Amino acid sequence: MNFLLRIYDWLSVRKYVLWVGLAIVVVALATLSSRLRLTEDIMDFLPVGDEYKESAQIYSKMSDADRIVVIFEGDNADTVCQAIDIFAEYNPDAIIEVDFGSFLSRLDYIYSHLPYFLDENDYLRLDKILNPDSIRVLLQTDKQMLAMPGMGQLRHSVSSDPLRLIPLSKGASGQYAGAQSVFMSHNGYMMTRDGKMGFAFVDSPYGSTESKQNALLVDSLSSQTESVMQLMPSVSIRLLGAPVVAAGNARRIKHDTVLVLTLTVLMLVLLLGYSFPRKTDILLIMLSVGFGWLMAMAALAMMNKGVSAIVFGIGGILIGIAVNYPLHLLVHRRYTDSVRQTLKEVLSPLIVGNITTVGAFLALLPLNAVALRQLGLFAAVMLVGTILFCILVLPHLMSKENTKVRELPLPEIRNAKMRKWSTWLMVPVLMTALAVPYIKQQPLFDSNLSHINYMTEQQRKDFAMFETLSENSSEPAYLAASARAELTKRLERWNEYWQHRDASAVVDILKTEAAAAGFKQGSFSAFCDMLTQPFAAADLSDVSTMAALWPGRFDSAALNSMIATSLNDNFNYIGLVCSFIVLIFLCLSFRSVKNGIVAFLPMLVSWVLIVALMQLAGIQFNIVNVILATFIFGQGDDYTIFMVEGLIYEKQTGKTMLHQYKQSILLSALLMLVSMGVLVLAKHPAMHSLGTVTFIGMGSVVLMALWLPPVLMRLTEIFNKKKTE
Repeated sequence: MNFLLRIYDWLSVRKYVLWVGLAIVVVALATLSSRLRLTEDIMDFLPVGDEYKESAQIYSKMSDADRIVVIFEGDNADTVCQAIDIFAEYNPDAIIEVDFGSFLSRLDYIYSHLPYFLDENDYLRLDKILNPDSIRVLLQTDKQMLAMPGMGQLRHSVSSDPLRLIPLSKGASGQYAGAQSVFMSHNGYMMTRDGKMGFAFVDSPYGSTESKQNALLVDSLSSQTESVMQLMPSVSIRLLGAPVVAAGNARRIKHDTVLVLTLTVLMLVLLLGYSFPRKTDILLIMLSVGFGWLMAMAALAMMNKGVSAIVFGIGGILIGIAVNYPLHLLVHRRYTDSVRQTLKEVLSPLIVGNITTVGAFLALLPLNAVALRQLGLFAAVMLVGTILFCILVLPHLMSKENTKVRELPLPEIRNAKMRKWSTWLMVPVLMTALAVPYIKQQPLFDSNLSHINYMTEQQRKDFAMFETLSENSSEPAYLAASARAELTKRLERWNEYWQHRDASAVVDILKTEAAAAGFKQGSFSAFCDMLTQPFAAADLSDVSTMAALWPGRFDSAALNSMIATSLNDNFNYIGLVCSFIVLIFLCLSFRSVKNGIVAFLPMLVSWVLIVALMQLAGIQFNIVNVILATFIFGQGDDYTIFMVEGLIYEKQTGKTMLHQYKQSILLSALLMLVSMGVLVLAKHPAMHSLGTVTFIGMGSVVLMALWLPPVLMRLTEIFNKKKTE
């Protein structure tokens, strides 16, 4: 610390060096920052390893995630069809008719790769039906079903799979059957059965999550639909689909980011204006944080081509952390004789707190999620830039007069009996906090991606309607990393199964019973050949081929399970690494394991309290607000370091120090709660959830930081006293 004081002394008599150097640095940082490009893809917060990328491609191919659905709603089928025709004139590339040819082509591919669809349950069922009586019943049922009106499209399924190795409730045939119960074809147009709602489809060439180009496409389609509605006022038209949601997310994120940052700065200025009557002090605080922000933007511009806008939305919380550094300097200046004395007394807790906080954020860099890495870099550089400004520049800008600060009301426990009660109160609080998660048994993580996407109520209703289309299609899609191994295993299982069965005998029974049921000779020849000849392995090297193998509804639970696993791993990693970094450095900086543990325990206890409060409130972590862990360790260690430093100083010198530290902590906490509270006003679910969870988190951190260190210090004194007696 003496080295930094010598730098202060050297610059005090050479201020021209400081100002010229600062001007050069600011111009350079501003130039770099101007190159920054923002993105609004919520998927940046998802793990993006090769396994996920390939799985996402499969999901996109199988669920038509790149497709925009244009919904036409009117009084009757003829009116709706007329509106669809007018829309097609504006957009010739739109798909307005049901493509049964494509459907049948898909069925051909499915049944030519039949073994890849079978699981162990199918083989158990197969064991039960490989006898003349069961085959006879199946074929008679097939014959009766084909004679029913409207079932002609299933003729292909019956001829390709007469034994129903894949039940009709699975795969594309099941998807078609499920669709028939809700949708119908009216003169080739796809419509609901009541004829009041019709559909057209437009494929986005930009993918399902690219927001900028999709926003332009959605704007163009909206303009076209407005024109159609002007010509046909009785028809309402709306857009649906992942590209539409991506565009809506982009707009919402931009709007909320501007709102959050504007309100954060405004409310911080108002609170600082109350606490610091001298307006120049407020300006100094804003300059310190502004320099850190500029430095962070420059770092992102150098390291990334594009940066998630949500990172800047979270910037409101980072401002609340960074403002601590100039705040502690200015508040402490009220109680010292000179700026140099102020710097000398707060340098140690400031730097120790900064290093542990920066270390916690740097722990985000190895994660797979792009946005989390960007946030880790942005936060770390911003805090480093702010502390550098506070140490090197701010002392030379501070007034030689003592800072005027309005003290905040801070309740003090001065009675010895009350202090004793506050010490033992810790036991039931901790026991309750630990018990709540086990009592509630609520899942800690929410991996449902739809919960962090912004959608209007109408969009959610429309999505729910389309879910009905695929309710009967339950065949799961295997994720890319395990798909090839799983599919290879299924082929081996097929060949192994028929090695222990007389396939020729089964074929003879099938032919005999087919003739008895009235089927033409050779109706099932392709199926019979598949049973009697070794099945050749399909080419599984291409993602699109794999996607074609699973044409039914994508099982989002599989993808969500993968995300939840990655989320849990990231969460555990963040918690363990942050804990290790903070604990080790606290012990080293205090040169005492005991004092290091005293400073660390409030953060650990606050985390237990956070989980308990979230369980009670029914709030879950998601892929965005999981970064709360870094804020807990990032902000909590600053508070506890100052508290422990104050307690040690008072014990060694007998002079009052803890009160002024508590004042700066309380003011900092209010600023933090203000900056986080604004996020609750955001309408985007991801940003709103972040505000809600961090509000609970930081409230717990402040409470534990102010309460626990004195309690733990008293307990250690009691223990040491009894040990010496």
